[in-house]
Amino acid sequence: MMRKAIVLSTAVLFLGAGCASLQGTAVVPSARTGMMASKITEAEYLGAKKCSPQALAKARVALDHVAHEVQEGYYHPVWLEHDLAKAEKAVEQLLAERKTAASPALQRHSGPDGFTGPGGSCYPQGG
Repeated sequence: MMRKAIVLSTAVLFLGAGCASLQGTAVVPSARTGMMASKITEAEYLGAKKCSPQALAKARVALDHVAHEVQEGYYHPVWLEHDLAKAEKAVEQLLAERKTAASPALQRHSGPDGFTGPGGSCYPQGG
């Protein structure tokens, strides 16, 4: 009986230490959603509303979903990781697309249908 108690208490000790070490290195989910929101704002400045409405909507929906889960407060950060990663991917793709479209190389080579900068016409999309 005593041996079971020692084994059990040792297991609980190691499990607790492992959980504590995970929490010490993780980025707070609310900070991650805040970073995603500012990247969406940057993408909007770069013309996402006009030129990438579908990608913008996808990023916003993913962010709203995970932000709601974070605000509820009863999800463990490990459980949130999949949804956080999915939202971050959508936001990163949107921002990368808009930064590429706003690059000086595209602005120099753009014709009447090309991207001319924030508020300008959109770059030609494949299709």
